[in-house]
Amino acid sequence: MNRYLEYGSVEAIPYYNCSWKPFEEWEKTGVRRPWLGYPLVVFGVFIEILYVPIIFIIFKTGLIKHSCYKIIVVLISIDMSATFCSCLITGPLLIIGSVFCMYPTFTYLAGGIALGTVISEFKKIFPIKNERLTKNLPATWCMACAATVSLFANRVISIAFREYADAIEKKLAYSSIAFILGYGLFIYFFTPICCFNSAIMAWIANPLSEEFPSPEAEKME
Repeated sequence: MNRYLEYGSVEAIPYYNCSWKPFEEWEKTGVRRPWLGYPLVVFGVFIEILYVPIIFIIFKTGLIKHSCYKIIVVLISIDMSATFCSCLITGPLLIIGSVFCMYPTFTYLAGGIALGTVISEFKKIFPIKNERLTKNLPATWCMACAATVSLFANRVISIAFREYADAIEKKLAYSSIAFILGYGLFIYFFTPICCFNSAIMAWIANPLSEEFPSPEAEKME
């Protein structure tokens, strides 16, 4: 994401330039998979709806005043955003057979937070000289890990220092939330993003946007 701010647009970034083909030709490289896309959308909507009563109960019963539930609400928000990306964004992209270069700006921005995975065989099919560009760390996944660790640490500290719980719990909760959000933003801005490709059915690190690797792209870390 830092490169988007640096260059001003996605297609101005080396390695993400799709200008050598028109939209119609990029569209032909995708594979429409409505049989997978529609179930993903339905599943995503179902999961998002399930979270609503959980959040309502946490606030309605006053549980939110406890530090652990503050972190749980943050974790729920992260999970909902991950579900949104992996189902409610991925589903429609599968339905229309999208590849990165069809909607580069949208895919680039969504790819920073998408719960994507890199297919283990990807490098065998599409060799890439820059190994760093074949790896990614989805922001939502990293934030969920940070939230889980923070929740565990919060409980351990609260139990181990029970006599000081009233004094430290609130500060601990907000410092944990700040850590979670800060860590997620760091990953979002400074980690190569995932690019959706319907032919591979995954969010992958390589946008497959260049006919031949440009010198600028090869120099990118």
